Amino acid sequence: MSEPDEAAQLVEQAGQLGAQLAPERAAALLRYLDAMLRTNEQVNLTAVRDRAAAVVLHVLDSLAFATTGLHPQHVLDLGSGNGFPGVGIAALHPGASVVLMDRTGKKVRAIGACLVTAHLDGVETLHLDAAQAPSLRRDLRHAFDVVVARAVGRSADVELLAEPLLRPGGNLVLWLDADAEVPERLGHCRLVHRHAYDLPAPAARRRILGHWRKRA
Repeated sequence: MSEPDEAAQLVEQAGQLGAQLAPERAAALLRYLDAMLRTNEQVNLTAVRDRAAAVVLHVLDSLAFATTGLHPQHVLDLGSGNGFPGVGIAALHPGASVVLMDRTGKKVRAIGACLVTAHLDGVETLHLDAAQAPSLRRDLRHAFDVVVARAVGRSADVELLAEPLLRPGGNLVLWLDADAEVPERLGHCRLVHRHAYDLPAPAARRRILGHWRKRA
């Protein structure tokens, strides 16, 4: 399948999740995914080796962010790992600035190189431990209107890391397994929306997106 055809297919699949994705941004996402999978042969970024499954489990899963209805300006992907879901959010919202933060230097360097290959703009990588970020980088304190995390840890633990980085009235969005607990409150954040969605074959499964808003 040619790149335009594959990008068009991704646009259609994204639409089934409620995400409006421009064809050129879909193509950039697929270039990023391919670069990440190649890099994964040297740096452990994902356990998903099959490309078709990776499109579902990384790209489409990230694009489920559209279900929040948010239009972010400054996004932090906390413990980004392989760059998702941050790169998916950047593709959905070209005007937003997205920071991919991870404490593992080789992962940060790897995803930075993948971003260059993909020509995906508006995304910055940051080698920093989220627990130390507020004290080491005071400019990051309450700097983000949206903090996201996927497969990082317990929701309550993620909220503790996100709280000093999230501005009052800001939004915390977490990707969760279908059987995960979605509490009404997480620290200073109150649940806005719990959305269940289904990912298609060849990696079909049900997922949950939890959306909390920090007290203003």
